[in-house]
Amino acid sequence: MILYILYTILLFLVTYGYYKYALSSNILDNPNHRSSHTTPTVRGGGIVFFVAVLLYFLSQSKVEYSYFFSGFILLSILGFIDDKKELSATIRFPFQLLAVGLILYDAGLFTSNLPVWIQILGFIVAVGFINAFNFMDGINGITGFYTLGIILPLLWVNSKHPIFENQFFYFVLIALAVFGYFNFRKQALMFAGDVGSMALAAVILFWLTKMMIDLKSPILLGFVAIYGIDSALTILRRLLKKENIFEAHRWHLYQKFVDLWKWNHLKVAFVYTIVQLLISFILIQLLNTSIIEQSIIVLGVYLVIGIMYFYFQFKFSKN
Repeated sequence: MILYILYTILLFLVTYGYYKYALSSNILDNPNHRSSHTTPTVRGGGIVFFVAVLLYFLSQSKVEYSYFFSGFILLSILGFIDDKKELSATIRFPFQLLAVGLILYDAGLFTSNLPVWIQILGFIVAVGFINAFNFMDGINGITGFYTLGIILPLLWVNSKHPIFENQFFYFVLIALAVFGYFNFRKQALMFAGDVGSMALAAVILFWLTKMMIDLKSPILLGFVAIYGIDSALTILRRLLKKENIFEAHRWHLYQKFVDLWKWNHLKVAFVYTIVQLLISFILIQLLNTSIIEQSIIVLGVYLVIGIMYFYFQFKFSKN
């Protein structure tokens, strides 16, 4: 317990130090007509997640998951550079491919007995997940709260079927608590930024992929269903409209709740998290079913959420 208290204090000091550095260096997210905030806000506060994972690896007596850690560092650096000076997609994308490949290799995707077509599809989906997780970071509190809603079910499963040390999860949870102090407010002091969303996406991708492969449980894909549907269908909609998907926009469903229903940012983030938690803990009860049954169930979950997405988008379009 004393060790975790010390880690909490250390992460708080690092985050506060970054906050002061970002203010003096003008690493700010300035509002525009597509923003959900109204005042300049420090971005890149999610660097605390990078530091937390780094501390976890430094605390280990033996080196594990070196390929994951290499990919994680690469994505985090890309995110940090992007927060300071926006990188073009042509520069980011090749490095993202390399980083995701390293993460998936350590997760066992390419060394498993899965058919090649599943491995290729898994790689494509993983690259999409990394970017989608970043795209969804558009309102105050959503990245932190929703990540909490992913980690808690994963920690529950890991406690029952140990694959990782629980301490790995604890370090990220501590970082979320520290980040929450600066972000879970009506007017945030800091946003996670690309470094935060990329770091969290890398960790979640690694945990989720390795646990699905080791436990032979595709149903775990349902643990990211809300984000998955909102991001994937919004991207599809923008592609059909021939829009640049890398430009800022306000088409996500969670943004509509803020803009049209005037929900508080934290309320939207909380609702997304609670719904995801309910789905996840229902799915946990079905972990012992067959792979075929799990696949059908998780497809059903995505189908139902997809229908709800279209229902709300249609309703909002009438306003």
